[in-house]
Amino acid sequence: MQRKDVNIFSISFLDLLSGALGAVLILFIIIPKMTSEQQNALEKIERLTDQTAELVELLEQIGDSTPAEFYDRILAQIWNMQNTIEELSQTAENLQKRLQNAEAENSRIQAQLQEAQQQLDNERQQNRNAAGEKLFGLNAQLGIVCIWPENIDVDLYVQDLSTGMVGYFNNKKRPFGILMEDITSRGSAREDDRYELFYQSRIVPGQYQIFVSIYKDASLTHAASASVDGYVVMFPGANNEKKINFRRIQLTRRGENVLVGTLTVTSNDITLEQ
Repeated sequence: MQRKDVNIFSISFLDLLSGALGAVLILFIIIPKMTSEQQNALEKIERLTDQTAELVELLEQIGDSTPAEFYDRILAQIWNMQNTIEELSQTAENLQKRLQNAEAENSRIQAQLQEAQQQLDNERQQNRNAAGEKLFGLNAQLGIVCIWPENIDVDLYVQDLSTGMVGYFNNKKRPFGILMEDITSRGSAREDDRYELFYQSRIVPGQYQIFVSIYKDASLTHAASASVDGYVVMFPGANNEKKINFRRIQLTRRGENVLVGTLTVTSNDITLEQ
């Protein structure tokens, strides 16, 4: 039977073909994003597959009324479209697998980072605690420090107001604390940054008066002066460290004890009245 010339590009056919081609273009945009839209893209692939099947069925229905050359060309284009759909489906599946693998790897890396951060925090805390214990080269929960740049024998005195006992260079060890070192001379400030320290290995609550003085030696007749700075520190290096700086004390006479201030120590706090 002779084929009839039929215009197969009806409105419904063009809508179907345009929809299929549009879906292909949308896939190229949506799939690479690999977001929540991926599921929609996969659904579009399924719909595109259905539309391709409808096109094939439609061509079969109109095959007898369509020129053979034109029919074969359209059919070839549809098969090419179907191959493209299959390739896109495979690409989408591969991307989905890569996304799942990437998410799993990201979760693993995040867990490792959190573990490493926790370990780092623990090490920092341990270092802070160790620094606190060894800040002065010894175990100390409280320290009274004085330092001066001049090459002069400055002495630190700490008196326990409850007993009247004094800790100083002749009585370095007392029940309420210990004098670490009696510095009788020093080099230049750049070369010698030693300090006198009176410390408590464990906190001994109470009230203490702090004095500084230039050592009185009868054999020394020349004038002397010293600029003394210092501070009191509780729990040095720890998170709950508390530090109070002295006012600068200017010493100008040998043997004269100058009051720095009255220190009040509790089990977890210090105050200094200057």
